[in-house]
Amino acid sequence: MKSLHHCLVLVLAFGFLVQSREIPKEAPLKETEWNKLASACTVNINTQLPRPQPLILTAGSESFRYPASDDRLLQLEAGETLELACQNGFNIAPAKNSIIISCVFDSTFNFDSTMYQFSEFSCTRNWASTARRTNRPCEAGAIIVEIGFELGTRFPKILDVCHNEVTFENHWVKHEFHRHHNGFQQGVPRPSWIQGSFFPGIPTNTLYTINRQRQTVATILNSQAIADELVQDLATGIYMARGHIAARADFVYGTQQNATFWFLNAAPQWQNFNDGNWIRIEDSSRAFVASRDIQVTVYGGTYGVNTQTDANGDEQPIFLDFDPNGTQRLPAPLIYYKILHDEVNKAGIVLIGVNDIHQTSLDLVRERYVLCEDIGDKISWINWDRTNLARGYSYACEVNEFLKRIGHLSQLDVPNLLI
Repeated sequence: MKSLHHCLVLVLAFGFLVQSREIPKEAPLKETEWNKLASACTVNINTQLPRPQPLILTAGSESFRYPASDDRLLQLEAGETLELACQNGFNIAPAKNSIIISCVFDSTFNFDSTMYQFSEFSCTRNWASTARRTNRPCEAGAIIVEIGFELGTRFPKILDVCHNEVTFENHWVKHEFHRHHNGFQQGVPRPSWIQGSFFPGIPTNTLYTINRQRQTVATILNSQAIADELVQDLATGIYMARGHIAARADFVYGTQQNATFWFLNAAPQWQNFNDGNWIRIEDSSRAFVASRDIQVTVYGGTYGVNTQTDANGDEQPIFLDFDPNGTQRLPAPLIYYKILHDEVNKAGIVLIGVNDIHQTSLDLVRERYVLCEDIGDKISWINWDRTNLARGYSYACEVNEFLKRIGHLSQLDVPNLLI
């Protein structure tokens, strides 16, 4: 039956090529050309995806269709179908938000009895992702917010966020890692950050500007001179960035990467840490999962509040905003963490970075910021300079011990160590 199906596909393909004058009627196909027609489709997600990009789904589902490996090649059998979805219609079919296409050969697909190159299935506009509140509670009065794409009654989702609407803390975000996540689409233009209906009453983007940071830190520490030293400029990297909790490179497609730019997926992060040991943790985690060919659930999170010394020598917590009553909001976290949970084998590890590039004492950092037994020296698959304080001291722990200390994700039980 499969051979018969392939033959039918080849006949349709050949008929189209004749009709479109790509092959003259009188020119018989050579054996090599027939073999090419019989081969599966291959789409390079770096070079052959349409722009603006549709969602690429398993037909009729909320599941994204991914490459099988981290080689950035989306491969299909002849006749296999995909569902593509655009928020505001396709350039080839403006009235349709969703179409089913089938593999013919190479990067040629059949839609509505017409053959197209995969790159022709572009949307009329870029997707605008959606963040929607749920009634599911998480940490300390926070709720789960889902980030994904509204597609009729379906909602292809990329992130669950544990967000506190009073303190503006994003405690953790949850997503998945497979082998293919190490082969993310490259060269996607960086979008603007999205606030939506969250963080009401404040211009969140403005709070992250360097001048506003200096002003806020000077108020907290009662010293403009100290604030000028703590918050410098872009060239030095000594300022607080909009630090992704789940990196955009943790997601395969450009549509998904753009959806990580919600402020719900960010917290104030000292840039030299963000661009130092933390990015090494992010990159190495994807590579580790790919090399082991395992599936893990990822919980990326923040905990605590970074402190700095004021004009009187006292430690003060660092925030980026105050409400009208003086309540501090949008804290700079004490630490960032990333849990890799291999649910099948009940194994995991937590990778932790200290969000303070101003500390100069290694002993003090270990005393103040290391919240569980540090097993970082056992991790050989991260290319980090983990004891470099200016790049963000970093370490690793067993998951259960760490979660017991910080009080997050109490439902998790991860008895085995993933190394």
